[in-house]
Amino acid sequence: MSETVPISPEIISLLEKFPVPARIINLSGVIAYMNKEMRDTFGNLVGEKASIIFEDKPSRIDTIWTPDYAYEVVLSDVTYRVIESSITAETGEEWTLEFFEDFSVIHSLQVKLMATLAKVNKETKVAKSIQQSLLPINDEYWNIIDYHAIYLPADDLGGDFYDLIRINEDEVLMYIADVSGHGIQASLLTIFIREQVKANAAVSAAGLDELLKKVLEEFRDLEIDPTLYVTMLLCKYNRRSHELSVSNAGHNCFPVIVRNGSRVEAIPIKGMPISIISEADSFEEETVGLKAGDRVILYTDGLIEEYSPVHKKEFGQEGIRRTVEANLHLDTGKMAKVLLDESAKYIMSYAKDDRTIIVAEILS
Repeated sequence: MSETVPISPEIISLLEKFPVPARIINLSGVIAYMNKEMRDTFGNLVGEKASIIFEDKPSRIDTIWTPDYAYEVVLSDVTYRVIESSITAETGEEWTLEFFEDFSVIHSLQVKLMATLAKVNKETKVAKSIQQSLLPINDEYWNIIDYHAIYLPADDLGGDFYDLIRINEDEVLMYIADVSGHGIQASLLTIFIREQVKANAAVSAAGLDELLKKVLEEFRDLEIDPTLYVTMLLCKYNRRSHELSVSNAGHNCFPVIVRNGSRVEAIPIKGMPISIISEADSFEEETVGLKAGDRVILYTDGLIEEYSPVHKKEFGQEGIRRTVEANLHLDTGKMAKVLLDESAKYIMSYAKDDRTIIVAEILS
């Protein structure tokens, strides 16, 4: 790693822990920085021309999107999608940040990312596209779950994030997360958290609390600003046992369960956020039974903590429950939209925080 890269040390610290290769190229086309994953994969080439990575290696370049932003390349039989974005050095110069992502990690969702990246030309728009394209699409998954989510960031780059992961034939992991703050750093943290959860999903076999401990350990290693933290609510459904396990890392929005299309209840589970001051033993896990037709509703605090000057209180979790009970007949997509709409009507003003809602129905 270069010791003289004029880039924010916070961003360098974050990139150093990224689970995918990344490098920074200066205006002269010289590699100024490579993160640990990049150095381990290609060797330390800092100070060399950026093109050296393509020399004397079996390679094929297939550009399928605007080459200013992304392209595919095969290096030593590994296919990478190289994503480019501008980054501002302390000198004010615009350098290039590149991520080399293996197709096995990204899969088909990244195709939507590239289609979006072709239309943007500003750093924040590129970051926003990367972040949003990583989110799962609304659909039925694996004949296990009908999944519908809506995400409305308050700014160009928000701190809410969520994902859906198949652990094995019978188990599905879904989560919702909220990174403190907004902007580039919050956006990078959401991607970091996503990759860590995905990489360590198998750990959930020993308990969701063990998965949170692993994510906490990786987060601490970033050594970033202590005021930055992440709240996260994890749910694991097993269709063989018909059980939903829940673990909470400081996400002050209890999951809501709708049973038999009529009975609405919350799971009041608590825990500490993921931060450099959190303790590994601060997470717990609860398990409840579910069956086909039951629903799980997850959301972020942007829906419940906005204050209404008319009602003189927040929409709150009671507002979520009240809206769900009044709209039990709606499908997952329409229920998610009504929850967002009712929250917005309640505050009668522009939302100051990101708002995310997930409605998932058990299929089997």
